[in-house]
Amino acid sequence: MAVLNQFQHYSQGENTVTNNVLLMLSNLYEINPKYYEEFIKGLTEDSDQYEVIPSFRQQVGNRGNGIIDGHIQIKASKIIIETKLHGLEWINKLVKYSKSFDPNEYKLLIHLSSTKYSQTEIEKIENRLSELKDLGKINFQSVTYQDLVDQLKELANNYQFEHYLQRLNEHFESYCIGMGLMPRSNNVLRAMACGQSYDLNIKHQFYFDLASRGYSDFKYLGIYKWKSVRYIGLVENMIQADWDEVNGLNVKNSKHPVTKEQEQKLIEAIKESIDEGWGVAKDHRFFLLSDFTQTDFKKTSPGGIFRVRFFNLENVLNEVSDDIKMIAEQLKTKTWE
Repeated sequence: MAVLNQFQHYSQGENTVTNNVLLMLSNLYEINPKYYEEFIKGLTEDSDQYEVIPSFRQQVGNRGNGIIDGHIQIKASKIIIETKLHGLEWINKLVKYSKSFDPNEYKLLIHLSSTKYSQTEIEKIENRLSELKDLGKINFQSVTYQDLVDQLKELANNYQFEHYLQRLNEHFESYCIGMGLMPRSNNVLRAMACGQSYDLNIKHQFYFDLASRGYSDFKYLGIYKWKSVRYIGLVENMIQADWDEVNGLNVKNSKHPVTKEQEQKLIEAIKESIDEGWGVAKDHRFFLLSDFTQTDFKKTSPGGIFRVRFFNLENVLNEVSDDIKMIAEQLKTKTWE
């Protein structure tokens, strides 16, 4: 049975993307307002001013006119989000949205896209917003979908006991990947958490996942266990297929044409996985790997990873070699959180 994702994957219009971002934020608030507040604060540089949780105080001064016994306050605030799929909004149009703010509230204007404004453009926007003196300070943030995913991932890592937060993190990342909202690179390493399937993954040099989960193109797949990426391999092919003893292998989709060697390799891997109790006969995608190489790319922060972690090797290594064995050796000297 395919796992349902709470975010709709079948349309990529800006209205749909905005709806799903707001749905993520709404769900985060419902799980715990504290998580939502931490998430928003993590996206901004002026985090101390944003609050959604009431403050409860007693014996509060009444501006020089007596003492208030009980005082409960939530600071007024408003967040405006302008969503683009991949481009940037015209600055004049973006600044106009600030007219929806009220003077006596915390004001946050977010531009959300797969790309960011340059620092020069951000300074220009901030200067334009500062000219609206009757509204007071307006905070502006140029945010990418990658920023949202990274911030939610960090939150999920901090509260690993919170099941609904872990699921929200997984679903939202899957949605952003599946909709092509994340930046693309020729040197992306997708590290996948392996538990009891570890020996199968190593033996057959492959990884299996539900076909319903989204993915974007990546060059390398890493096998993660015991707080480290233990092996990496080049993604030779990604194949969605079903298997039964009567009809054999039914390839539903593949990134590249499936060779006879790949077909035989996949059949052997699927059959042994089924014998080991894994329900991979239907609705699964299989990643076949080549140049499978041992490494030790250690995670230094507490806890493991929920399911998947992406690394752009261009940001990890000084230079990404064409030789995967060289990459594996270099990763042994690197760590991550």
